[in-house]
Amino acid sequence: MPGASKKGHKKRSPALIAILLLVAIGGGFFGIHQWERSQQEKEAVEAAGTEDEIPGRLTVTYQGESYRLRDDLETYLILGLDKFTDTLSDPEAYINNQQADFIFLMVVDKSSESSCAVHINRDTMTEIQRLGIGGQRLGTVKAQIALAHTYGSGGKDSCRNTLEAVSDYLYHIPIDHYFSITMDAIPVLNDLAGGVTVHVDDDFSAVDPALEQGKDVRLVGQQALTFVRSRGGVGDQSNLSRMNRQREYIYALYRQLSEQLRSSDSFGRRLASSLSDYSVSDLTTTQLSNLSERMKDYRFTTIHTVAGEAVKGERFMEYHTDDAALQELVIRLFFRRCEEVG
Repeated sequence: MPGASKKGHKKRSPALIAILLLVAIGGGFFGIHQWERSQQEKEAVEAAGTEDEIPGRLTVTYQGESYRLRDDLETYLILGLDKFTDTLSDPEAYINNQQADFIFLMVVDKSSESSCAVHINRDTMTEIQRLGIGGQRLGTVKAQIALAHTYGSGGKDSCRNTLEAVSDYLYHIPIDHYFSITMDAIPVLNDLAGGVTVHVDDDFSAVDPALEQGKDVRLVGQQALTFVRSRGGVGDQSNLSRMNRQREYIYALYRQLSEQLRSSDSFGRRLASSLSDYSVSDLTTTQLSNLSERMKDYRFTTIHTVAGEAVKGERFMEYHTDDAALQELVIRLFFRRCEEVG
């Protein structure tokens, strides 16, 4: 059944717990942006279907059948930010030098008490909004989705601009909240977790010979950042390979964090304190606390990716999405057939 997850034995979701701890340190006290969500739903209606009699719900037609947007999901956009050296040729726009190298959409299913994630390729070519110094919209440009965060101050406005780009890319699916964390926090997080062991599939000899190909290596300090961030001089130098490493690291890191959280009541506070300077979020600490308590027994299922093709563009690598695969994923995760809704 599209959009549904099977219930089973519940286990602690270390992925969600770790992520929510990161959100807690962001210093965001801005409330729930219900107006922004309603605007996204309105845009989705205009783009993909017609509203039915239930306010705020969207009905679309896919492969000859009607589907309705699920109202039992929550979505959280997670961004890993990194600086880039090139400057964008856009003299009218307000630009910072932090791009979203890591783009992860957490999807929380309240009905099945589970969660999953969509890992979006940072090279994905899509329409992104250009922003002026006062936040005014200067029109869109087709570019790597990672560059959406470079428009704006690098703070909340840049996160919201990226949220909008990701929502538009996913056929205007509403996204409830966001948080970003700079990639230089990875060594701190890694060492707090006690080091993370990964299997090295790629050739890192030109970057760090200690990351020996074919071996299991316990990452310490800057090695963790090298493993998840390096691209040039590593293996086939593609972002697809780097994304594979990032997913492997995430699974291993969450296992480590889960052990630390279970064994120490003070670990969460130490983690929050150590990473407080690295994060931006729109969630309040109260919202986070309530959500964390509610979701502590949710199970984490899988990380989805979007099929497509990586090609070399004029200046950068470009990832061109398989539209049919993207549509199928969006329908499966975010919609239910109308007859199944009842």
